Amino acid sequence: MKGNKKSLLLWLLAIWFISSCGGTSSSPLEKLKKIYDRYPEFSIILADMREEGLFFKDYFHLYHVVYLQPDPKDPGKPIVHERLTPWYRVGEKIYNKYRSCLGMTVLAKKKDGTISDVPQPPAYQFVGDPRFGRWVTDQSGNKMWEWFGRYLVLSALIEATGDITEGLLKRRHRVRYDDWYNYTVYTRRGRPYYGPRDYQGRPTYGTSGTITQKKYGDSFFARQRARMSAKKSAFHQKVASRYGRSRAFGRSGVGFFGK
Repeated sequence: MKGNKKSLLLWLLAIWFISSCGGTSSSPLEKLKKIYDRYPEFSIILADMREEGLFFKDYFHLYHVVYLQPDPKDPGKPIVHERLTPWYRVGEKIYNKYRSCLGMTVLAKKKDGTISDVPQPPAYQFVGDPRFGRWVTDQSGNKMWEWFGRYLVLSALIEATGDITEGLLKRRHRVRYDDWYNYTVYTRRGRPYYGPRDYQGRPTYGTSGTITQKKYGDSFFARQRARMSAKKSAFHQKVASRYGRSRAFGRSGVGFFGK
């Protein structure tokens, strides 16, 4: 009987392993790469992550795809398209690999046709390209990137809100030339770039980034807080239940041995 139970347990574990890992042996990014490779340029951003289950966990990714097509009327000014993918189930290894990359571009096809899988801030691959904007110098002498009005949709990817209304444009995050230069150095060396750091050492982008936490505060981070709260509640209930049982056993034990 014990052997049958052990065999059943091993069988169930095997089924779970195949469904959670074997079914996602290839990253969804490989699938998306094949789908969007027909476009001259694209950027795949990790828009959200989630994990489900307490003992046997399932992991999921959601992607925001930005891809370009030539404008038939003006080939020098590409048309920007956006699409949000469905949730993709991923293996634990893939999930952990990109755990720090929320809100970042995790796969990109650049103007020269090369593919980059080095995590980088969203839309940075389009900064410095004269098709999309220009470098301007502010009153303090800082060189900043200014997007053309046609491409404010790319600017919105960098900002904390993603909103390009007139009022928020005055407070938008602008890319400094020094930061963009650092990005080119990092990615050329195959190293992830999380944007400039503030005086506390916090990055701008990625899961720990200041802009990321503002932009995704109502989705990913709210879900994380709810998950942690549920875990804490479950732990307290478990402790209380065990404590209650131990007290009940202690009382009955005293009565028994006290005879």
